[in-house]
Amino acid sequence: MILYALKSAEGYLKMAENKAFTLVGINKASVYPETELAMLKALKAELQGQISNLRIIKITLVETDHFA
Repeated sequence: MILYALKSAEGYLKMAENKAFTLVGINKASVYPETELAMLKALKAELQGQISNLRIIKITLVETDHFA
């Protein structure tokens, strides 16, 4: 599974419904499927001046049985 997120030098963005954000660790980041990339690019452009080193990252998840 491939997901996308916004990351800055200080952490990952967690977005609220009112477009407020906080910087968090990867385990609490807001993540989006590829179908939301256009929205994520627009959000990045909107927040670029407020957050240093903001970029879109691709997260690849691989599911395996841990106790197999």
